[in-house]
Amino acid sequence: MPRFSQWRSGFPGLLWSIRQRESRLKLFTRWQVEGLDAPQLLKNARYRKQVVMPEDYPLLVEFWDMIHAARPAAAIFRLRSDGGRKPLILQGWPEPGLDVYSGLLKSAFLPGGYGSACYNAQLGMCVGDVDYPVFTIDLEDCCLKEANEAAGRLFMRQGQGSSLLSLEDIAPQSLGEQLLNAARQAVREDAWSGKLMLGNAERGLFSTSVRLTPWGGPQGRVVRAALVRVDAKTTMRPFDTSSDEALRPGDLRPALEELWNTCDPEVDGLMLSHIQSGSGKVTVYGVGRAFDNLEWGAVHAYEGTIAQDIERFDLNSLLVEDTLNSVKSVDWALFTPLGVRSYYARPFYAEHGLHAVFILASRKAKTFGTDADARYADVAEAFGRLMQRWRQRG
Repeated sequence: MPRFSQWRSGFPGLLWSIRQRESRLKLFTRWQVEGLDAPQLLKNARYRKQVVMPEDYPLLVEFWDMIHAARPAAAIFRLRSDGGRKPLILQGWPEPGLDVYSGLLKSAFLPGGYGSACYNAQLGMCVGDVDYPVFTIDLEDCCLKEANEAAGRLFMRQGQGSSLLSLEDIAPQSLGEQLLNAARQAVREDAWSGKLMLGNAERGLFSTSVRLTPWGGPQGRVVRAALVRVDAKTTMRPFDTSSDEALRPGDLRPALEELWNTCDPEVDGLMLSHIQSGSGKVTVYGVGRAFDNLEWGAVHAYEGTIAQDIERFDLNSLLVEDTLNSVKSVDWALFTPLGVRSYYARPFYAEHGLHAVFILASRKAKTFGTDADARYADVAEAFGRLMQRWRQRG
């Protein structure tokens, strides 16, 4: 398609696509703007937070929610480096029938008078326009501020409008305090992702994957809640039911090291990621030369993790060919600083859902191929037996 190639080569911005299940970014053009590393903006959530004007950052959070939900999206935002004088626009759309989300990033133009009133109007539009449940929480008064139609359909009682929804309608009794605690954590840490129990008398209780992000308001105490997945029906793959004795305190590290020593030489590290999605956390334990400098039992947010992608797409395993092209937050916060370029991950489930993720890591790109499930089946099986003993330790 020579005409497309000519158009692409002359496009005044960055054309890109993301393969969702692989979290892999591909760039089709080169484009630079002063004060911005455009590829890093697309790949690294921590970098986005650093370079975007604070009042515009929630719009990018909304944009990434739409990517994960495979819905068309657009967001205009400004950079700290020039005081917001030269705005940019991100626009994206899902490719029909493909696991690909495509988009563009280029300069934008804002109408005169763009300010707090316009910005607040945009916030209200974002809550109302999406077709999955979204509501905002005022932490000052511990109440709901607004809810979109999808939230109303999910939670409201017969004859009740979504604008009248209360915290009790969404999270009755002690569930409300759990939701508020997660929202407070989102304010402290910029975002919170995990699983919560929500519901009401008519709908009943259900588990839902929730993403909470600060959304402005007085003293920054308003939090946006997006229910990105309701009543997920994950196929349970339980641990092997063995009669082995529980793992004694202090035995986990040598047991993981023994497993790593059975791997091929190209495997530079082995990791156990313990999933606590109800608390929005994962705890990691790594052995091998790739993880020599990793804190034993380091805690990371569930947001942007391997576990989150596994649950979102119901994956039996996950491969990342090159972390430098990844759009997962954990790859930039954990793996790339340690020099890990590729990894293979496999989930292990308990009776209440995802409990642990088994990860093999390499300092070389594209180390693990599509044969990884078969190639490392024995190591994964041994890991499953180890996790059964580890769960029995308490």
